[in-house]
Amino acid sequence: MSRVEAELRDAPRQSAWPVRRPGYRRFVRRSPVTVIGAGLVLAVVLVAIVAQIIAPYGPNSQDAQPLLRPDRRHLAGTDELGRDELSRLIYGARVSLYVGGLAVSIALACGATSGVLAGFYGGWVDNVTMRIMDVLFSFPAIVLAIAITSILRPSLTNAMIAIGIVYAPIFARIARGPTLAVVTLAYIEAARAVGLPNWKIMLRHVVPNVSAPLIVQTTVSLSTAILTEAALSFLGLGTQPPTASWGLMLSAARQYMLLDPWIAVLPGAAIALTVLGFNLLGDGLRDLLDPRIRTL
Repeated sequence: MSRVEAELRDAPRQSAWPVRRPGYRRFVRRSPVTVIGAGLVLAVVLVAIVAQIIAPYGPNSQDAQPLLRPDRRHLAGTDELGRDELSRLIYGARVSLYVGGLAVSIALACGATSGVLAGFYGGWVDNVTMRIMDVLFSFPAIVLAIAITSILRPSLTNAMIAIGIVYAPIFARIARGPTLAVVTLAYIEAARAVGLPNWKIMLRHVVPNVSAPLIVQTTVSLSTAILTEAALSFLGLGTQPPTASWGLMLSAARQYMLLDPWIAVLPGAAIALTVLGFNLLGDGLRDLLDPRIRTL
């Protein structure tokens, strides 16, 4: 038996699964704003899920006097039609998350697919795809969303489509960059050499390498999508009455802000806190998933 074999035999045995230090706990301690953001997002999601249970009244029930100040029966007062303001705020969380989630899903599916295909194939596919994205990028987001919604007809579904189209170029650019770096690596050439189809190469080897920045961008885009939905509804191009929507509530409250400011402050605060929560969560995920800036 050689000396090396003897040393290996006498060395203490180690587990095949090394014990990892609690990096996530250290991350939480070092980034409390991420915990705050996650808490705000979780609170809004829970409110949307249990809206029928916790809402004291129906969102469209007109069983009280208009513009009542907050009291024991109506903790947030009533709007100009006698509907409970707190109930509409609770149900408005459903609309905001529903529109934001589906709109970002549309943007993610279209943009990420376009970016991966452009980066993988290159050539004319890359040129045509990215020039289309550049055209969409040349318009301000809210202006393009207003134009698309006006063409399609104001509705909740068309607002989701418009927001999805507006934010698709962001996902395309984010997906294209890592794809260009990945396709030049040796294991991609090896996969091609053994005859693996292109679609399998993209699914198995390219998509996992671009997923981290896409996850971060999805979280950040949710906040901007919710804000855009509120803006479209405020202008009458998104959610249509009598559906409870924070943007619609702000739009209806414009006439009564001087007399009854609470009916404008509450939906505005709900939008601000939700957007803040998603932004803080997105920043935390970026710090956690990006190896270039992660210090854990």
